[in-house]
Amino acid sequence: MSDVAALGVRAAELAHGRPYVERGDPELPWHDRLAIGLWSRVPAPIRIFSAGRARAGRSYLSWVHQAADEAAGLGDDDLRRQAQALGRRFHREGFDPKACAHLFALIGEAAHRVLDKRPYDSQYLAAWSLLQGTLVEMATGEGKTFAAALPACAVALSKLSVHVITVNDYLAARDAQEMGPLYRFFGLEVGVVVQGLARQQRQAQYARQITYCTNKELAFDYLRDRTALGDRASQMHMALDRVQGRGRGTAASGPAVVMRGLAFCIVDEADSVFIDEAR
Repeated sequence: MSDVAALGVRAAELAHGRPYVERGDPELPWHDRLAIGLWSRVPAPIRIFSAGRARAGRSYLSWVHQAADEAAGLGDDDLRRQAQALGRRFHREGFDPKACAHLFALIGEAAHRVLDKRPYDSQYLAAWSLLQGTLVEMATGEGKTFAAALPACAVALSKLSVHVITVNDYLAARDAQEMGPLYRFFGLEVGVVVQGLARQQRQAQYARQITYCTNKELAFDYLRDRTALGDRASQMHMALDRVQGRGRGTAASGPAVVMRGLAFCIVDEADSVFIDEAR
């Protein structure tokens, strides 16, 4: 009992019947109980919200299909030109839904030409949801790798660095190889960071517009970079270091940091990364 007292737990507060000595759950105050009761009795707003999302999804898909019909008649050069123009627009103005549907249609047409596959409607919707920073649940076989490639390509075309994070080296290398032809169609380079790479190799892989990596490698590379930067981690310090030839390293000093910044990431197997492994 002395250990429990040292933690500030009184005997009356202990949760009985649990395998470890721990504090019991306190009774909820009346206002929390009232809120829970009201929430359980008003499902209509949830149905209305879900219906609104469904209508928005149908509108979004209609824009994609309309743009896809137009994209099918374009040559490869025109396809690239339109996609790059939209990427520059997004860099200036952000991701407008209708314009983004147009870009996804262009990427989908390119995928048909270089990968011999077209995105399904569910993949288009997943891509748009990922671009908005939401969590998307997809069943096995729905094509998460392909769905993730659409927003990865769109963001990279807008001149932001993209990291696609997964749980092991095999998946990172496999997905990068599978989606590589699509990215290269638009002039984008894809890198892969796996265990065992030297510092200079990591720097070269992170320098590419889209980098596939594992949660562990990315987290520790970030921590090492922060340690290397020390008190010179501000944007002003890093800009001055680039002007002076430091920061990302010189032939004499070796690379100080390996990453080129964190702007946008897509996390595959998010339940494993965020919950099971808590990274």
